[in-house]
Amino acid sequence: MAKRSIDNSKQELVEKDRVIQKLHKELSQSQQATQSWFVNTSTRDPKKLLLKVAHGNVLWCFVEYANENELDDSKEFAWHCFHSEKEIQEYANRASGEPLTLPDFSMTPSEVDCVKRSLKVEIDRVQEEFRRYRVRSEITRKQKDAEIRKISANAITKQTEKISETDLLGELQSSKAQVRWLTKAQAEAEERVIYEQSLLEKQELKKKLKELRQVANGTLGKASENGNGDLQSLRQEFAEYRKSALNAVDQKDKELNSMQAQYREGGDESRSVSRINSFKETRARRTSMESNSSLSGFDTPNTMKTNEYLKNIVYKYMSSSQNEAKGHMEKAIATILNFTPAEIASIQVRHRMNWILGIRVQFLCLIAIRLVSSAGKASTTGTAGLVLVTLKCICCNDLVTCGTSGPAVAFEYFVQINYSSALCSSRRRRIPSES
Repeated sequence: MAKRSIDNSKQELVEKDRVIQKLHKELSQSQQATQSWFVNTSTRDPKKLLLKVAHGNVLWCFVEYANENELDDSKEFAWHCFHSEKEIQEYANRASGEPLTLPDFSMTPSEVDCVKRSLKVEIDRVQEEFRRYRVRSEITRKQKDAEIRKISANAITKQTEKISETDLLGELQSSKAQVRWLTKAQAEAEERVIYEQSLLEKQELKKKLKELRQVANGTLGKASENGNGDLQSLRQEFAEYRKSALNAVDQKDKELNSMQAQYREGGDESRSVSRINSFKETRARRTSMESNSSLSGFDTPNTMKTNEYLKNIVYKYMSSSQNEAKGHMEKAIATILNFTPAEIASIQVRHRMNWILGIRVQFLCLIAIRLVSSAGKASTTGTAGLVLVTLKCICCNDLVTCGTSGPAVAFEYFVQINYSSALCSSRRRRIPSES
């Protein structure tokens, strides 16, 4: 048993010595192939040609060897030199499988340095451009953000204004409705007050008219006895006065037409035309007299009492400085002289012309006082003439004509009639026509 094991051990030692010798032989061949720069038949076959460099007259290639054992994954590399491209191609053709592709020449160190420097410059340039681009993009981004914030703020502001405007429109509509309601209520209240005042004035005027009629009826018999003798002369005088009054009205209409043409040329056409038309309507009412109206229809009231009352009112009117008191006195004067509502309205409109109307009112009051006080026995025709002259002066639109022709007409008229005893009726409000 022991001998057999010794024999087996010897046999194993012999086999291992053979393997060692074989390995030494392969190692020596490998070292020889490695130390040999030039390619020969003992050089191992290439797997890849990785690099090719030209140095002087020699071409160097960096070669990856093919493994003899397919199961061996280890890689072996080596440099080999060649004298020409043809030798490199012949060595590459020794590779098994697909033909190898020869690499291009690699750069020299100086070329590599030059390329490195150029690449470094290019990298710096690209980095600078990138930095600038990043700065520009950052600025653009901030600008866009600012614009977005501004647009958002504007949108919010517009929305807020729209909401506020909607609220304000609602408030405005409600305020307008309230104003309309208040205006309507105020107008109704004013109309109610005016109606009540008018009703009171109407009742007062009716009362005064009733008193005057009673006074007139009481003295009718006495006045008729004294006035029958002067009836014919009064008719003639009133016919002459009517003729002169119609001529004056025609002249005034011509003047009004010329004034209307002048106002149309100016810028205040509508207001002047309406005023002139109102004047024409007043004069038309006066001139449109009935043919059957004459002095035969006049009633004869108590002249002395009426004139004395008128004198006292005019005297108080001129001596008073209170506008409210003057207003009541004006109503009394209009009642005594039988002014029509249209004439009263025309006088109230002309009260707005303070300085002109002040002169006219004082002038008319002075004429009334003088005429009434100078008449020992006032006549019916004198009172009627006073009414006509007063209306003519108040309705006249020319201060010079009123100031010059008014007193002359009044005094001439009173002198011609010689203060007859008849008094015009309070119910007549227009110029009597020639019978």
